[in-house]
Amino acid sequence: MKNKIWVHLPHIQENQIVYRYEVEGAWAEAFQMENTFSVAYSMDITSVPPSVAVVPLLANVLPIAWVYDAEIIVPSCDKDFYNCIADVKRGYRDMYPMMNFGGMLTVDRIEENLVDAQSGACAFFSGGVDAFNTLTQHISEKPTLITLWGADVALEDETGWNRVKDHLEETCNEFGLDYVTVKTSFRDFLREGLLGAIVRNSGDGWWHGFQHGIGIICHAAPAMYALGKKTAYFASSFTAADKGRVTCASDPTIDNYVRFCGCNIVHDGYEFTRQMKIHNITQFSKENGKKIPLRVCWESTGGSNCCNCEKCWRTILGLYAEGVSPENYGFHYSAQQLSAIAKKMKSGRNPMFSSLRYQPIQNSMRNNIEKEDLPTQIRWFYKADLKKYDTVKLYRRIWRKILPYVRKLKG
Repeated sequence: MKNKIWVHLPHIQENQIVYRYEVEGAWAEAFQMENTFSVAYSMDITSVPPSVAVVPLLANVLPIAWVYDAEIIVPSCDKDFYNCIADVKRGYRDMYPMMNFGGMLTVDRIEENLVDAQSGACAFFSGGVDAFNTLTQHISEKPTLITLWGADVALEDETGWNRVKDHLEETCNEFGLDYVTVKTSFRDFLREGLLGAIVRNSGDGWWHGFQHGIGIICHAAPAMYALGKKTAYFASSFTAADKGRVTCASDPTIDNYVRFCGCNIVHDGYEFTRQMKIHNITQFSKENGKKIPLRVCWESTGGSNCCNCEKCWRTILGLYAEGVSPENYGFHYSAQQLSAIAKKMKSGRNPMFSSLRYQPIQNSMRNNIEKEDLPTQIRWFYKADLKKYDTVKLYRRIWRKILPYVRKLKG
């Protein structure tokens, strides 16, 4: 039986879109049919035509259809989005040449929809280093910030979401910006673990390697149409220097080709390393007197920085390297935690540690400050031979494969 999905007209009511569809064929195993895909915005979207409202669903189903060689059948689709699919698909093919990408999209009506604006910007905002770099680089455009509930904070984690929302509101108040929140089940309507096994030969997992680029970005389509915004900035996770070394669903060869209703997407900050982004943020904060509390942690529940995980360590060290106190940027930790960071890094037990990630931090540290400027517990890092502490590559590859499941369990 051929793999197919019949998508009905999206049901739009005030601020919510509920999608109804029927799945046929072996690929039904990839869907959690008991979890309906729905999206709720913090704004009215009743003016959005169905051909635009369907874009968030299509963006999250297309990669599944390509992998399973399935057909998606929809009543209508935005013309710009329909026309960009071939270019987006080429980005996936170039990234994963070892895989076959089939599938097709069958549309009854292709409709042209143009936002009522020549300019105006949005920026996806998670509160981390990448997002704040994009915000500070484009602050003159006064972008409307878009934050998703359901991406790195689970829908069940209301406490975490409330903290994320509070952080978003504080940021918008500090910078004089508007925001839109999006509550979405885009990670719950599919079986992420099974899909990760299906794409195992790609060397990456489903969320990181296939979904979170266009899967997140296309949630902006209804909001941008309703707001009349022309450009959306999506902060880069990696840098041009990582080309060929890492794969990621969010990449300029994919993101920059996404189009819908006359809007364009910019994969932003690709020219900056993470340490350069931290430099940009701290300089902006100093020069403009703006408070910038970073939210980088994905291991903790509750939407805060745990100050125990590798992501937190790396950011804490990166801030010290720029001559600023991490406590002024949202990190609150004890001397014992700094000692634990040092112990874990030197032990080689953390599978995410890599000298490639930490060498730029050490270089900036040596250029900007003296060793005596650092807390005693981490002075060792100043002159350490970081390659000595590199985690065994095999261990790191194993961890990368199980990471999506760990994140899912943590909620």
